[in-house]
Amino acid sequence: MKWVWVLLLMLPSVLGATIHGTVYDFGLSKLNDAIVEIDTSPRQQMVTANGTYSFNVPPGSYTLKARHVKSDAEIAENISALSEGDYVLDLILFPSLESEEVLLEEELEILPVEEILEERPDVQWLLWLLVFLALGYIVYKVSRRPQRVIEKEVVKEIREVAVQEELQKILEFIEKEGGRTTQKDIRKNFPYSEAKISLMIDELVSKKLLKKIKKGRGNIIIKE
Repeated sequence: MKWVWVLLLMLPSVLGATIHGTVYDFGLSKLNDAIVEIDTSPRQQMVTANGTYSFNVPPGSYTLKARHVKSDAEIAENISALSEGDYVLDLILFPSLESEEVLLEEELEILPVEEILEERPDVQWLLWLLVFLALGYIVYKVSRRPQRVIEKEVVKEIREVAVQEELQKILEFIEKEGGRTTQKDIRKNFPYSEAKISLMIDELVSKKLLKKIKKGRGNIIIKE
């Protein structure tokens, strides 16, 4: 009976999905010591080594959160892992705008100009210079916030365009094969992992551009 219990304990890990990827900073450099967590039950958390993370989870939809304490950068991304297999999700951390707002508030609170001018009229010119410099710095910080939002959107758009180009190449290959091929042949002709090929085909099926028919251990892929 002992071997039955061993099999039961191993069953969740065998039937689960693996979500993994790499954590980058805004300059697309790998981030070490980033804290990554996923909202499984119970919640899982790990610290990146060599910029990578990996979680074993039951099939379902999850939210991944990552933050880097030293740089105060963070990100939250959703992912659906509805079946067994490998799911790759790279995370790009962006600077927190909240921390900048707190910094600006603190800068505004340390300017008791009138009191200092009454006590030391001989340094008025220096204080006014500091006031103008502080105001210029605040204006500069505020003006950069929309730019950072735009840069974040640009990164997302670049990723979406790259995905669409990959999907288009899959469609062109199937059309070249006469509108009918196997998932195994697609895997042989593209430098992607088996899990990624499967996800790309599922995406095209959901868009009603392909039809997938199970045959034995493989799949027949037909262009709609």
